[in-house]
Amino acid sequence: MSPDSWPGILDRLEADIALAVSGGFPPPWEPPVDAGPLPAGLLPRARQVLEAQADALDMVAAMKHDAGTHLAALAAVSPAPGSSRPLLLDVRG
Repeated sequence: MSPDSWPGILDRLEADIALAVSGGFPPPWEPPVDAGPLPAGLLPRARQVLEAQADALDMVAAMKHDAGTHLAALAAVSPAPGSSRPLLLDVRG
């Protein structure tokens, strides 16, 4: 790879962020081993990607916290007596 590959690398990172925040699962990231140094002209874009990654991590952490809170609330509710048996039997079915 060469410094010319950096726009493609940043494109991939941006696409992965967009997929993750929309509920998808990006493919595993394999960092390029020979991309060379980041060209100075791409530094502002790289910073934006870094900030977007941090925002996405914050969003995922908040979603994880909310899901844990909801699961804890569900676990705190005691099942009604006899709830392991069906209440109705569909005989016409």
